[in-house]
Amino acid sequence: MHRFLTVILFLWLFALGAFAQSSEKQELAFEYYRNKEYDKAASLFYELYQNQGNSYFFAYYIASLEELKNFNEAEKSIKKEIKNKPDDYSLKIMLGNLYKLSGNSDAMKKQYDDVIKSLNINLNQYFQAANAFISNQEFTLAEITYLKGQKMLKGQYSFHLELASLYQMQKMNEKMIDEYIALLYENPQMIQTVQNRLQQSVYSSQDKSLMQLLQNKLIVQTQKNPDATLFSELLIWLYSQQLQFNNALNFAIALDKRNKEDGSRIFSLAQTAVSNKDYATALKAYQYIISKGAQGTWYFEAKNEYLITLYLQITNEPVNEKSKIIELEKSLEQHLSNNGINKNTFSVIIVLAKVKAYYLQKVDESIELLKKVSENTQPFAQNQISEAKLLLGDLTLMKNDIWEATILYTQVEKNNGNEPIAHEAKFKKAMLAYYNGDFLWAQAQMDVLKASTSKLIANDAFSLSQFINENIEADSSQRTLKTFSNADFYSFRHLDSLALLCLDTILINKDAYSLYDDAFLRKGDIFLKNKKFDQAIVMFDTVLTRFKTEINAPIAAYKLANLYQYQLNDVEKAKHYLELLFTQYPGSFYADEARKRFRIIRGDIIEDKSDTELNLSIPMP
Repeated sequence: MHRFLTVILFLWLFALGAFAQSSEKQELAFEYYRNKEYDKAASLFYELYQNQGNSYFFAYYIASLEELKNFNEAEKSIKKEIKNKPDDYSLKIMLGNLYKLSGNSDAMKKQYDDVIKSLNINLNQYFQAANAFISNQEFTLAEITYLKGQKMLKGQYSFHLELASLYQMQKMNEKMIDEYIALLYENPQMIQTVQNRLQQSVYSSQDKSLMQLLQNKLIVQTQKNPDATLFSELLIWLYSQQLQFNNALNFAIALDKRNKEDGSRIFSLAQTAVSNKDYATALKAYQYIISKGAQGTWYFEAKNEYLITLYLQITNEPVNEKSKIIELEKSLEQHLSNNGINKNTFSVIIVLAKVKAYYLQKVDESIELLKKVSENTQPFAQNQISEAKLLLGDLTLMKNDIWEATILYTQVEKNNGNEPIAHEAKFKKAMLAYYNGDFLWAQAQMDVLKASTSKLIANDAFSLSQFINENIEADSSQRTLKTFSNADFYSFRHLDSLALLCLDTILINKDAYSLYDDAFLRKGDIFLKNKKFDQAIVMFDTVLTRFKTEINAPIAAYKLANLYQYQLNDVEKAKHYLELLFTQYPGSFYADEARKRFRIIRGDIIEDKSDTELNLSIPMP
């Protein structure tokens, strides 16, 4: 037994040594090839191929001979391999490519013709031959191979997917789209594959006409074959990618009616429109679902979302019309009167509380409404109670009730473990300490929150911690820093005239120069909140031009981009600031989002549409 184990160990060590030696030879062979020492590379690749039989080494052996212009030796070697492997079409095409490199065009043509003529009803032959042609940049011959395969294997395999990929390589867009359409007629289950391929194609293409061509082709198919719903589905996807949600909705409604669907497609599209701030289309979509009747699957959810979207539309208009806000309040109250205050109407409760507190100065009414959630736990889920308490904490803080706000934030933090809402509550407690002038404690809490799973909270925590650290050293008395935190607290409580007074006090203090960019940024936030867009632009632009190397510069650029895109509908100026973000501030928190939004505005299709909405409503340095 001992002798047997010794033999096994010896054989294992021998194999290990042989493997190590082979690995060293491979590395050396590739190093010779990279260094253009082709004679040495050829010798080693040949040896490796002889020992291991790996066609990969044979291909490099031939490539080395071709670089040495040793075409005769290469031809002999390939022909020898073809004799040993007569069914290997990659070798036959390798020989044709050798003739091409050596300048023997007649031999090349004959070799390639012979390859194509020899293809029969073996599916793998077509794949192997076409792939070899593509590897050698012989796209026309690859196309001929696939087309012959279509004829020879009719009913067995169509090669539509392969032809579409081939045409994509050559930017033959119309042919590519036609092949995908043919594939969908043949196999409708391939729609997701086709959609993914088209998305990749449009994403990588610099030809803006491709998207329009695809759109036109799909429209023609929906007109020719109205019962082939998959083309309408592709159009809905394409319009959504282009942010043309109204066009997408028209096709979605047509599909919903034709297929007698339950409205789920419409509901999903409405949510996407809302996330991209197309509130008008979303309202139209929800109204359609509501019109289907109370027996509909999505009826109640649509009524909730309709009111929430109406709130977003009204509050994001350039001017808040009091009459619209009052009508919205009535609609929200009527909805709660009809459906009760419970977990199913919770989102409407939150919106009504915000309308009353932030737009109608009915803070006490808002607090009483939220207490119906926080103090009556049975009809509500734990996360809903926590969300209500967070907003309740904000409103009590607006009334300068610091103690009650602290209690509410602490309850949310303790009741939610390591959930994001607990981090948000902890952040609000730290902000409260900052407002109160307890800067070191606030900074310590922010340092903990920098590790939060919420990217937004982590970024805001980092910003405030850095802000305190920079300015507490420059201001040993902390008087200027306290003035700044007072401005933030006044702004939080919607006492904006007092906030502006504090900020102006800082801006006329020469010793407070380190806070100037923060003060201009905060003034811009206050003007923006009050829909004074021209004044906000001046403030943000001041930060961007006078303090372009400071941490607030990319924040100002981001705010300007949002203002121009969403408030003033000036997409060209929005593009300018978005491009500025990812070119001049590529390491900033906003760079990735800016790049995606820039491409969307430019008309590109992006691979990832799940952009994170960034909430900058909390005053942050």
